[in-house]
Amino acid sequence: MNANLAVKVSKHDAGYLLQEKESFVFNYTSREAHDFVSLTMPVRARSYVHHCLHPIFEMHLPEGYLLSVIKKQFSKLTATDDFGLLKLLSPNIRGRVHYQEKRKPSHDNLSLEALLNPEHPKLFDDLVTRFAMKSPLSGVQPKVLAQVENKETLKLDDYIVKAWGDDYPQLALNEYFCMVAVKLANVAVPEFYLSDDGRLFIVKRFDIDDAGLPLGFEDMCVLQAKQRDDKYVGSYEQVAKSIKLFSAAGYKNSSLQQFFKMVVLNNRLQNGDAHLKNFGLIYEDVEHIRLAPASDVVSTTAYIADDVSALTLLGSKKWRTRKYLIRLGVNSCELTNKTANQLYDECESSLSQVLEMVIKRLKNETNGQKRKLLEHLAVLMA
Repeated sequence: MNANLAVKVSKHDAGYLLQEKESFVFNYTSREAHDFVSLTMPVRARSYVHHCLHPIFEMHLPEGYLLSVIKKQFSKLTATDDFGLLKLLSPNIRGRVHYQEKRKPSHDNLSLEALLNPEHPKLFDDLVTRFAMKSPLSGVQPKVLAQVENKETLKLDDYIVKAWGDDYPQLALNEYFCMVAVKLANVAVPEFYLSDDGRLFIVKRFDIDDAGLPLGFEDMCVLQAKQRDDKYVGSYEQVAKSIKLFSAAGYKNSSLQQFFKMVVLNNRLQNGDAHLKNFGLIYEDVEHIRLAPASDVVSTTAYIADDVSALTLLGSKKWRTRKYLIRLGVNSCELTNKTANQLYDECESSLSQVLEMVIKRLKNETNGQKRKLLEHLAVLMA
């Protein structure tokens, strides 16, 4: 017997996803062009058949830590293959593409202040217990999607709460300073915070607008028709091509400029995890498709000394210097040499500002792990 799952787009019935013996099939029931589930899957009468779960649906599946938690809890009760996981999580997937309208509001009254000022070190474990099933998040880092009450509006906002373990000490502090550098370079970023004890990095979902309405979001694996296991297969030049292919005309130049600065900063900070799923496009409609805010920026060489770039640039995964990055800007991002150099200088200025913050913090820091991380960042930013 075939299993199927109804798919909605902005509360409209769009179609259904069907799992057959050796393939996945998506059929549109809507004939409205604006009910497309993905920029790569326009509305049509013919079925979309794929040997794996279609990338737009696979994007909603958890990875790493969250995947292991959910499988451990439910593997005895239901199938936890990709389609089984999607059906299991579907009531809680909130986005332009969603599946069921049964998302129950939280009554736990969790506040942002409680996340920023945790009263006990086991807060993240408690969040996993409460929110794991409501957290369709990709990425291997321990993270959970928590619903936080806004005290001013009394509405619930979605925040991604990230923790770290012994393998990646002070990862939250690492991400905080890297994201500050990105923000100071005038690259769009989501609202983000570091908890007082440094255990948690907290970032607001950027695919929900101020009115609480979901925006369309598709990462580069979706846009390049790749599965999540292929997120390290590709190049930054190909990402630039996808931006040029799918972004709206009025946003193409600004998106390419933002992307160029993101690549510069990922190289300068030596972020070996800037893979295809960490870049994407966001949109309200096809007239407003643009590069999504930057997120998940960390210095991976703080933990893996000989780490390399996640994707190739000019045919290599080694860290690139200014000359080669400017070449990317001119050849792939449609920048003039003058503009590319100006944008690069903006990145250098932001790194200099954050370097001052890091040095100031180092003067009074006594924790050995934190000092080691801060010293690593200072060397990269100098």
